[in-house]
Amino acid sequence: MKKYALLALATVFMFSTTLIAQNQTQPNHEKGGKKEFKKEERKVISPEKKAEFMAKQLVLSDAEKVKVQALFEKQAAKQKVQMEEMKKLREERKAKFEAEKTAQDAELIKIIGNEKFQKMQAMQIEHLKKMNRSEKMKDMRKHSMNNDEQRPMKQENAQDKRS
Repeated sequence: MKKYALLALATVFMFSTTLIAQNQTQPNHEKGGKKEFKKEERKVISPEKKAEFMAKQLVLSDAEKVKVQALFEKQAAKQKVQMEEMKKLREERKAKFEAEKTAQDAELIKIIGNEKFQKMQAMQIEHLKKMNRSEKMKDMRKHSMNNDEQRPMKQENAQDKRS
């Protein structure tokens, strides 16, 4: 009888351990899935708060605090302008790349024909499926139709496959 009770207790312990282990969740990056590289929003501290904090830490006079705050405001404005310029440059490069890609696709269609071009793109999509790159496939599908012409995978993705 003691053997059966001990066996039942061991079985209950084993099942409870299994259930507890299954219920534990892991963050996305630890599940073995694709890591997210999205930038988290940074908390922007205002120049006033920076100056106030510095004044408390360094025991600054009111005049010094005002000058420090003015410096921080000037730096923040300069940084904002630089960020806007970088954003414009990024958008311009992206537009230039898209235009070049469209021109390359048009030339390729003239050379090999639309039917072979579509076949090539289907093969590339199939290869991506095999490589389990669903995000890149979604991106391709989003940009795949342009004036009834399908475009192949982005050139940078093709270079990644060759490497």
